[in-house]
Amino acid sequence: MTRVNALVREAEMLTLLQGARKMPNVPGLLLVFVIHMAAVTFASASGFDLSFSGTLDRVRPAIVGISTTANRVLTNELLDDEKIRRILGLPEGAFIVETNATTTGSGVIIDGDQGYIVTSRHVIADADDVVVTLQDGRVLPAEIVGSDATTDLGVIKIGALPLVALDWGRSSDLKVGDFVAAVGSPLGLEQTATFGIVSGLGRSGLGVDDYEDYIQTDAAVNPGSSGGALVNAAGKLLGVMRGVPIPNEASQGIAFAIPSDIAAQVVQALIKDGEIKRGWLGVSVTLARTDEGNASGLVVDQIACNSAAERQGVRLGDIITALNGRTLSTEAAFNNSVSLLPPDASISLDIRRGGATQTLALTLSNPDFIQTVPMHPVLHAVVFGLPVSPTSRACMPSGPVLLAVPSDSAAYAAGLRTGDYLTAINGDPALSGAQIQELLETNDGKIAIDILRAGTAYRIEAE
Repeated sequence: MTRVNALVREAEMLTLLQGARKMPNVPGLLLVFVIHMAAVTFASASGFDLSFSGTLDRVRPAIVGISTTANRVLTNELLDDEKIRRILGLPEGAFIVETNATTTGSGVIIDGDQGYIVTSRHVIADADDVVVTLQDGRVLPAEIVGSDATTDLGVIKIGALPLVALDWGRSSDLKVGDFVAAVGSPLGLEQTATFGIVSGLGRSGLGVDDYEDYIQTDAAVNPGSSGGALVNAAGKLLGVMRGVPIPNEASQGIAFAIPSDIAAQVVQALIKDGEIKRGWLGVSVTLARTDEGNASGLVVDQIACNSAAERQGVRLGDIITALNGRTLSTEAAFNNSVSLLPPDASISLDIRRGGATQTLALTLSNPDFIQTVPMHPVLHAVVFGLPVSPTSRACMPSGPVLLAVPSDSAAYAAGLRTGDYLTAINGDPALSGAQIQELLETNDGKIAIDILRAGTAYRIEAE
C-alpha cells in the first residue's frame, strides 16, 4: 500500500513540476506550497483517500470473523467406488460421519441495530454452531437467518447491540479500473485489508453458482476471505467476496465478489422470509449478433412448455431488447435479473420479431405448481410441470413436461431427460398428478414410460 501511495504521489509531483518549469518567476517555497495544495485538491476531488487508512478505520469494525462446526456425512468420490470400499472394509450402505468439522470465513455487519450479518452460504451451510468474532475481540454465538444456494449468500444474526454496519453501495456504478479494497479474515487473520482495482465486471460461466454476475478484482484473497467486504474509497459495500470460485486452483491474482445490487436484494428477502422465492419465466436466451458481429439483443433459443413465457406469447426466435425497460447485454445479466423477481411479478419484455418491435406484458409463474413424483424409485427427484393448453407450436404435446432430471438420478440413468414429455405409464395416459400417482401405486415394480422428445416417441422400461 505504501509503495502504491508513493507512486501516485510521485506521478502527481512530476506532472506539477513539469508545469512549474514554465513558471520561472515562482519562488521555490511558494512552488512547494502550490504542489502540496494541488495534491490535496486532487485527492479531495477524486474522493480517494491516498492512504485508504481513514476508510479502513470506518470499515473494519463492521467486518467479522466466522467459525462454524458441524457433524456431517463425509462424501468423496473414492468412497463410492466398490473396490475402495472393499479395501477399507466398508459394507454396502455404510457411511462415515465427520464430527466437529470446522469452517472459517468472513462476514459483514449490514444492520447495526438488528445485528444482521451477510456472509457466504458455503461458510455456514449445515452448521450446528456458528460463532462470530468482532473487531474488539468479543466472541459471540450467532443464529442462521437464511441462505440461498443459487447465489451462495447467507444471513446470520448476533445479539450484541448496537454495532457498526456498512451501507450498501451501487455496484452498477463501478467501472473497470476503480480502486477497491477487500476486507475479511483470511486464514483467521481478522480484519485483513488488501487493495486493488476492479479488473472486470459481469463475469459468469465459471460454473460455481447458478446465478453468476461477479465483480473481478486483483485484491488478494485467501481461504477465509469468503463472505468479506469489497468496498470503495467511501467505505460503501459494493460486493460480498466470493473468493476464488475455481476449486483446488490457485488464485493467481484473481478474486471475485457478488455485486451489491444483487446481494442487497437477496439479503433483504432472506431477512424477511428466510429463503428466496423466485418467479419462473421459462426461457433461455443467447446473445444475438448482426452480420457485422455487433450485439443486437438476446435471442430466445429455448422455451419451457407450460411456462409463463410460453403461455403469454413469447416465441422461439424472439429477440429480447429490454426487460422492464432496461437493456441487458449478456445472458447472465438477463438470467440474474429474472432470478431476483418474485412469483406473480409483472414484467415487460421489449422484443423484436420478424422486423417488428412490440412490448409483451407477462406475469411470472409461481413455482408452487411444480410437483415431484416420489412413488417410484425411477421417478424419484424428477420435477415435472402439469399440462395446460399449449399456445405455441413448439409445445403441442399434452403430457406433463419434465422440468428437471438430475444427472445423478435413477431417471437419468434410465434415459429420461429434462424437456421430455411423459405421455403414458404402462400404456395408460398420464395427464395429471393424480393419474401419475395412481399408475405408480398399481405397478408391480416394473414400469414402461412413454415419452415424446423432439417429435419422436420413445418407450423407456425400468425397474
